[in-house]
Amino acid sequence: MQKLQDDFTTTTDFICAEQTSLRRDIDSKSQRIRYLETKNQQLQSEINSLGQRLASIEKMTRNQNLEIQAVPEGRGYNPTAIFLNLCKLINLEISDDKIYGCRRVAKLNPSTDRPRNILVTLVNPRLRDQVLSACHRYNKTYKNEPLDTTHLGLPGERRRIFVTEHLSPDCKALHAATRKAAREKGYKYVWVKYGRIYVRKEDSAACIHIKNMDNLCKL
Repeated sequence: MQKLQDDFTTTTDFICAEQTSLRRDIDSKSQRIRYLETKNQQLQSEINSLGQRLASIEKMTRNQNLEIQAVPEGRGYNPTAIFLNLCKLINLEISDDKIYGCRRVAKLNPSTDRPRNILVTLVNPRLRDQVLSACHRYNKTYKNEPLDTTHLGLPGERRRIFVTEHLSPDCKALHAATRKAAREKGYKYVWVKYGRIYVRKEDSAACIHIKNMDNLCKL
């Protein structure tokens, strides 16, 4: 009996020692996990802050730019001439020295048959905004015949063209998702102003600023 008692005591002491060691390991790992969780939150906050700063910088670098979309490509379709014809049509005279650059840009999705956009860089944001406002007024005045290829003297099938702000890739993706959600949920208006995306259900409704994909789920 004494031997059994001694063996049992030895065994329980060993188990207790293992449990104590295991508890220390668990406590150490728990502290490490809490530290890593805190560090992860800090890093995530820094990433979000850097993302916002990057988005702000991207917006600033584009505030002199506008895009002309859906203009067919072809030999003799000079982007600068197309833009100057557009300006004459909307009654906004712009000289060549006010244009820093006018060129076709690569597609985000090379597989689509949509023409490459024309990217126009002007001397300042104010002039860019004047062009956008003039295009908006033209389309509002001629609702039944908004800007299209025939207005620019381009041959071939009549195609609607669009003059928009030059958005970052992330903003373009959000804009596309917003247009799709607006169609599905019966929103009447979707527009972009100063790099910000807005929607409105109907004429009398308040406008909603779409900041991210989560906002679309709440429409």
